[in-house]
Parts: sequence; C-alpha cells; structure tokens
Amino acid sequence: MSPEKVRAFPIDRQVFLVREVAAKLDNLHGETATSFWKAKAAELLDLIVRSGRDRAAANEEVRRFFLAVQRELVADVVVQATPILSA
Repeated sequence: MSPEKVRAFPIDRQVFLVREVAAKLDNLHGETATSFWKAKAAELLDLIVRSGRDRAAANEEVRRFFLAVQRELVADVVVQATPILSA
C-alpha cells in the first residue's frame, strides 16, 4: 500500500491518549491547565500535519480530541458522583 493511502488512526479514538490527557487536566487548574492544554494541542496539531494532513483537517482532528477529553472528564465526574447504595 502506498504511503499516500495510509491514514493514521484518529487521535480522538486513541483511548489511552484521551484518558491520559484527561487525567492530567483533572489534576490541573486555572492557567496551569490552560497552558498544558495549549501545549498539548500544538503538539498534536504538529504531529498530525507532519503525518500529511492539511492544517484545516488537523485542526478539526484536534478539536474532536478536545471533545473526547471533555467527555472523559465528564464521565469521570458522573462516576465519582454516583452514590453507592447499601441494603
């Protein structure tokens, strides 16, 4: 298969990476969290562009990744907030 036909697995579906970033963000607050996210987004954007995607498609993929991270953070909050009932 030629390289131009090979497509990388989308980053928003890389569960380990999504969970890793969500866990890191969960422990950060304020400007520290913002700085971490901006650095991670720039790193991912560069990685995707270097893999051959155009910048607009790469931006969209990073946006989907951010949404996946947010879903992971919300899911974790829901799990933590669910009361445990005993008989």
